[in-house]
Amino acid sequence: EAYQHMLARLMSLLFCSALQQVSPNRNRAFEIIDSTGIDPVSLHFLAKSTDRVEVILQWVQRSTILNMRSGLLPIPPPIMSRAFQEISRGIVNLQNARKIAEFPFPFPYAQASVVMLIIHWAMCPIMACMLLNHTGAALASFCIVFFLWCIHFIALELESPFGSEDNDLPMHQMQA
Repeated sequence: EAYQHMLARLMSLLFCSALQQVSPNRNRAFEIIDSTGIDPVSLHFLAKSTDRVEVILQWVQRSTILNMRSGLLPIPPPIMSRAFQEISRGIVNLQNARKIAEFPFPFPYAQASVVMLIIHWAMCPIMACMLLNHTGAALASFCIVFFLWCIHFIALELESPFGSEDNDLPMHQMQA
């Protein structure tokens, strides 16, 4: 039972550290299960570490292996390897989330798309007037330009999903 409590605390700490890694504010506080049972020297080492997720992952794997050897976890190795595989898949997904958080959308591409939207905004009414009556041209131009700019602003919101704005992912709820 002590091992289960320790594993739950380590997993809570692992998830908290993972959320902090993808958050724009790396020191953002997330709720965790208390650190009872974790050595204070280890917690101090963790606080100074540059990659907390890797350290906690090693703690989880090491404690699991040690408890398997001691007989506390009488689980066959193939099943345990599956558990380690699932943990590693989580780390791979974290690395993918870090790519989204750390690498911004290319600035020249963003500027070129804005320039193209402005050209479209200027040319659409002219082209629509040539092809449609005045009412249809005004309505078509407005709708097309409006929806293209909406897509542009939605893309700006999706570019940074790990912040603390209204449309960002609810990271505090994910940790709770």
